[in-house]
Amino acid sequence: MAESVKFRITIVDPQFKSDDVVTEVRYLIEDLRDLEGMSQIRYEPVTEIRDIAEIRVGVQFEADSDRLSSILRRLRDRLYYNPTTTFIQIRIAAITLKIQTDSAEDLMSLMSATQSGELFAPNRDYLAEAETYSRTQGELSPTELDNLNLLRQRLGLSVEQAEVLNAKATGPFTSQAQKRRHFDEITQAEFSRLWAMVSDPPFALKDPDDDHWPVLQELAENLGVPMAEAETIYQKHQQRYRDDMSLKAQQVSAKTFESKQLAAEAKAEAARQEQAQQVQEQRDQYQALCHEVMANDLYPSEYDQGRLDQARRLRNISVDEAIAIETEVRDGLYGSIASAAGVDYNRLRHCLRQQAWEAADLETEIAILAALQQGQQPLIAATVSRLPAIDLATIDGLWSRYSNGKFGFKAQQQVYRSQQQIQPDEQKRWLDFLQVLGWRDEPTWFYRGFKPYRDLTFSLEAPQGHLPTWRWGCPSLSPRYSPSIEVVEVVMAHLNHSMPLEAAAVLAPTQTLMMGGLASAS
Repeated sequence: MAESVKFRITIVDPQFKSDDVVTEVRYLIEDLRDLEGMSQIRYEPVTEIRDIAEIRVGVQFEADSDRLSSILRRLRDRLYYNPTTTFIQIRIAAITLKIQTDSAEDLMSLMSATQSGELFAPNRDYLAEAETYSRTQGELSPTELDNLNLLRQRLGLSVEQAEVLNAKATGPFTSQAQKRRHFDEITQAEFSRLWAMVSDPPFALKDPDDDHWPVLQELAENLGVPMAEAETIYQKHQQRYRDDMSLKAQQVSAKTFESKQLAAEAKAEAARQEQAQQVQEQRDQYQALCHEVMANDLYPSEYDQGRLDQARRLRNISVDEAIAIETEVRDGLYGSIASAAGVDYNRLRHCLRQQAWEAADLETEIAILAALQQGQQPLIAATVSRLPAIDLATIDGLWSRYSNGKFGFKAQQQVYRSQQQIQPDEQKRWLDFLQVLGWRDEPTWFYRGFKPYRDLTFSLEAPQGHLPTWRWGCPSLSPRYSPSIEVVEVVMAHLNHSMPLEAAAVLAPTQTLMMGGLASAS
């Protein structure tokens, strides 16, 4: 009676994708069913997890030993026409033979051994001895191979049969180094698969001890890797996995904290912006009310001031901020009175608004002397350049605003710049400048033309740039008003530095001459 042989055949070709493996297994089963007496055999699937899915990677079945040769021949033919790496396990009673190959030639020796039936008698003793040696060090040493060769001769086995049995005893990896390397690769693959399963959201740490070590321990035993070495390899990958998980947990925690912090900051910023917007709206409303009550006068009436005080309290605006808003509105309506020297230009603004030109001119002198802390002493050329640019701009802005640009320092700059273009002689330029401004008449044989201060024109009918006068820079106002040439040069240099003129703002030479002619005629 023929013995029962158990077969386990799996496709292990690394080049095959999952779908390719399933297809190859299906063709394998069809080829086996075509053999005589094999159509009624029950073929059980061999499965494993690939790409997070369970697929069929092989087949296992039982057949009579007299069909062993035909089955091996069919497998040989398959490898001959389609060299696919295949793992074949054949178990007869207590003997288990394993071989992994993609070459048809590797199955030839098995076929020749099975044809005479010799594989099932003396080969068992030989395989048992080879397996004993293999379990000791995980590989067959030269001494052990020599002992097995002597045993082969006593048992009457061929060299080819012995090689097959040696391969069965040691498994697909003949050396201990190959077995350790394979076990290391498989262990790493297991941890990589576990990492892929747990590292994506929702993130959860999973300790692999309970699920993975027993299976890997069985693999180490089957390979013949000493358990101490297997545990060392496993612990190496386990520690690396735990380190990666710890780092991942820290990153997730940091990212969660950062997200919460950013959300809190965004919420706080939104609240700040909303509050700032509310404050700005309240400030704008108060500013509009200030503009309304100051539209007709510099300072609000008692009734309007009461309205402003009530609005300030309702909008929670501080006194200092309210004063700043009122000042801003007042300056926008009536001209800025800013000063870097601490001078109060309120009276100058009031005089100019009232068109009190002479009073405004006197107030200008007082302000300039105060800014330079000169008391009532006239300025000299050396002190003029200390006058702050802000104060110059304030005085010029007020004069220009209330004279529609006819008076002010810029108007005087324009006249002087025009004279520079037509008169290269400094002495003559100075005299022409004074004459064009209307501060000097056409000279005669007995009269140099310098006017007393009392004869200047304090009205809008005066020449361009006639006011404000430079009485603060004149040593005498009567019998003649005449700023010196040194003062004129220094003042113009200081004005050009503090308030540079645009090129388009300079008067044309013909316009200057016409103004000079009018001044002379007057």
